[in-house]
Amino acid sequence: MEVRHEQNILTFSACGALFFALLALTWGFLAKSQMIMFDGIYSFISLLLTGLYLYASRSMAMGSDENFQFGRAQMEPMVIIVQSIVLLVICVKAFSGAVVSLFSGGQEINNISGMSYAAIGVIGCFFCWHVILRMAKKNAPRSELIKTLGSQWLMDTLLSLAVLIGFFIGYIIQRAGYEYYSRYMDSLMVVIAVLFFVREPIVSFITGIRGMLMMAPERRIYKATKKAMKKIAKEKGFDDIILRLGKSGRELVCEVGFVTKDPNNSWAIGEMDKIHREVKEELTKLFDSQLWLCVSFVHDKKLV
Repeated sequence: MEVRHEQNILTFSACGALFFALLALTWGFLAKSQMIMFDGIYSFISLLLTGLYLYASRSMAMGSDENFQFGRAQMEPMVIIVQSIVLLVICVKAFSGAVVSLFSGGQEINNISGMSYAAIGVIGCFFCWHVILRMAKKNAPRSELIKTLGSQWLMDTLLSLAVLIGFFIGYIIQRAGYEYYSRYMDSLMVVIAVLFFVREPIVSFITGIRGMLMMAPERRIYKATKKAMKKIAKEKGFDDIILRLGKSGRELVCEVGFVTKDPNNSWAIGEMDKIHREVKEELTKLFDSQLWLCVSFVHDKKLV
């Protein structure tokens, strides 16, 4: 059910991205504005990436099979890495173009036209962000893809707001009789927007790398898990536990080893299954993430 909701959110985002891409590219070309063109190219790339998200979402919904015996959870961080690299390339290209334009004397633009476009962008992007946030909170709270997508729309909103302010300042400068300086506003806005925006793909890239490498989750998750497992170990008479955690996208991989000092200690299969079930139920209470769980019972710690 959550997968279907996730795909509905992605489809809604794709429709929004298509609208803004066509609007920005057409408007930017007619107004000869680097800033609006940058916004349009970004929206168009977002549309292509949303298609990649949809493919990853459908693939992950298939679960494990003969070829992917541990599931497809790592497709999520892989898609996030691709998205981050593409957006970083766009930022670098836009930044270099804007710097060249600044040193070559800037360009004249219609500030009123730019303000009109930016106002539509602020309202439209905020609406899309709000809808996606509400839908995700209700129907897809565990999806890293949707969280990344929501952050992307929020950045679009803030970017459009910054563009609106920039065009307004350019309009004021122009009305004050300093038209020469207003020629630099468009390129300057691109530089500022890129510097403001570039943090998001960098953070997403790092998150994606951590997921691909299945690195340990946040410290709070490890501490909460260890506390819960120690409680079960104490109740069942085990001497120690060995805990390993990794996170890949929305999936939490957990390996728990219950250690006994008595090598002759024997447990019935039914009792071990009961402990396994308790572990799973406890972790399900603690976290919303999908769980890949392995529970073992050992005397020799080296075996875990």
